Amino acid sequence: MRSGLLSSHAPVRRHADLAGAMASGICLLHCLLTPFALSLFPSLVSYLPGDAWFHRVLAAGIVLLGAAAFVPGYRLHRQRPLLALIALGMALILSVAWCGETLGRTAELGLSLSGSLMLVTAHLLNHSFCRACRRCDHEDTCHTSGI
Repeated sequence: MRSGLLSSHAPVRRHADLAGAMASGICLLHCLLTPFALSLFPSLVSYLPGDAWFHRVLAAGIVLLGAAAFVPGYRLHRQRPLLALIALGMALILSVAWCGETLGRTAELGLSLSGSLMLVTAHLLNHSFCRACRRCDHEDTCHTSGI
């Protein structure tokens, strides 16, 4: 019975990390392109939400989506280095969202980019374990990662 339950979650497990990587990638692009776009088109400032609450809501959404996307693959493969990587990436994103005003622009950008890159990397590596595992669709243990 458990095998049937897992195989019904296999499509979710297969695509969840891709969704998490995409959301983190959008965060990364936002961090990179917004300062560049504002330097080219300063008149855009009045059209962009710049309040801290807006970035906090985005950061919380990225972290919640990321956690929900990461867990299905992690529960099967249990790669602890990936857990540490995604936890550190989430901590950086949340720290910048809540304390970014106290940091300089360079530190804020550097920490945001680092956190986003960590999240994208963790999601893609987690996804690669599920793609490499021939039994992920049918069993509750992974033989590819040695667990």
